[in-house]
Amino acid sequence: MKARDRRKQVLESAARCFARCGYRGATTAEIAREAGVSEPIIYRHFKNKHDLFIALIEKVGDDVFKNWQEATAQARTPLEKLQILMYQNPATADAWTASVYQVLFHASTEVAEPAIQQAIRDHYQRYVRSIASVMSEAQRAGQIRSDVPAEWLAWQILHAAVGFAMVRPLNIPSHASLEFARGTIRLLIELLTRDVAAGGTAAGRTSIEGGRRL
Repeated sequence: MKARDRRKQVLESAARCFARCGYRGATTAEIAREAGVSEPIIYRHFKNKHDLFIALIEKVGDDVFKNWQEATAQARTPLEKLQILMYQNPATADAWTASVYQVLFHASTEVAEPAIQQAIRDHYQRYVRSIASVMSEAQRAGQIRSDVPAEWLAWQILHAAVGFAMVRPLNIPSHASLEFARGTIRLLIELLTRDVAAGGTAAGRTSIEGGRRL
């Protein structure tokens, strides 16, 4: 197996182990067993479990941004691009990514691991910069409210996405349904577009759920 493919295999196996055992509970020996390789193979690609976990965080971010770019390639307006990003919540849209985020939430409390905390901060700030950039475009186009800085709005979207992802694994019936998720996104879009055009709504606003108006 090529080194790049082997590294990807190890990262995917690590994601499953971390999700199952947590950052502290998972070991490189267990990750090696999960990947079907010897433990020395792990150390060919990563110095230790610490570096492996940080690489996993970075890979998730890279994968999410690749998916976002593909999903928004045909977006006609900044608002439509923003809608797509909101529906493509990385912590819930993909099973593998969702398992990584379970670990990420736990790792956020690892105060004795400053490098991991910094990696998680960088991860979220990368999302905020991207979302804020799209929001700035939408503000300049008069499609969303401009009375609040784009970065502040982006953080609110991130808070909602992370909160939803943290609660979803509990499988609370009134919360876990697709209808609830879509309804929440429609509400957020309504708050973002309130009072930006005559009548209190954004003209020509459509949903990516199949072309229906929100």
